[in-house]
Amino acid sequence: MCAHPLALPARTLRTVALGAVLLGAPALGEEDPRLAFLTRQLAIATDARVRAQAALTLGTTEAPGALGPLCAALGDPEPLVRTAVARSLPELHDLGALECLTAHAADTAPEPQAEIRRGIALLRKVKERKTTVDVWVDPVRDPSSPPLGEALCGEVRTRLVKRLTWSGARSDAVESAPRVAARKGPPAYLLQPTVLRGDGGALVMAAVCLTWPSKQILGEVRVKGSGGTSLDLIRALVPRLIQDAASTFEWELTP
Repeated sequence: MCAHPLALPARTLRTVALGAVLLGAPALGEEDPRLAFLTRQLAIATDARVRAQAALTLGTTEAPGALGPLCAALGDPEPLVRTAVARSLPELHDLGALECLTAHAADTAPEPQAEIRRGIALLRKVKERKTTVDVWVDPVRDPSSPPLGEALCGEVRTRLVKRLTWSGARSDAVESAPRVAARKGPPAYLLQPTVLRGDGGALVMAAVCLTWPSKQILGEVRVKGSGGTSLDLIRALVPRLIQDAASTFEWELTP
C-alpha cells in the first residue's frame, strides 16, 4: 500500500528530467486496460499469429502481472506462440520466469526449444551474478491530492525491486531486510520512494537514499516524465531512477 508522505531533504544530489513520448494518456492512477486485453488475446485468440503478437507485446510491458499469463502460454499448442512466449519472458526482467521456462525445457519443437534454452541460460546468468549491493525498498509515498492510488504505488515498488534484482542488487521490500548490519557482505541501503503528480499530467518519481540499517540520509534522486499513461511513465522512469541512484551513490550495478 501507499505510505504517508515524508518530508524530503531540501537538497537533491541530482535531478534527471525524462520526457516520455508515448501514445495514449489516461489520467494518472487510472488502471491501464492493455494488460488485460493482451492477456485475453494470448489466451483466447483463434489466430496463432495474434496470440504470438500478444505474447511479444506483453514482454515489452515488463508488467508484474504479465508473468503468469506468459508462463501459462508456454503450453499453447502452436510452436509459433510458444516461441514468442519464450522470447518474451526474459524481457520482463523477472527471475520468476526461470521456473516456468525450466519446466518447459523438454519442448520437442525446435524453435520454441531453442528460445526456451536461450531464456534459461540468460536468466541463470543473471541469477548467479555476484551481489554487489543490498537495496531495500520502503513503501511508496504518495503525497498527491487526490492520491495516485495504492495500485500505482504497489506497481512502482514491485518494479523497483525487480529492476534492482535484475541489475545485480539483493533487493526486496524493507520488511524482509535484516535488522542488524552484517560483518561481511556488500554495502546496504534503504530507498524511500515517492510518486506525485506534476504539472500538465506529468509524473514525478523521487527516492531518498539512506544507509541500512543505520538510516543515515545520503541524498535524493528525482526523475520526471510526461506524455503517456501512468504505467508507461512508471516503466520509463524506474530504470532511470535506479540508474541515477547507482551513479549518485556509487552502486556497482549491471545496466
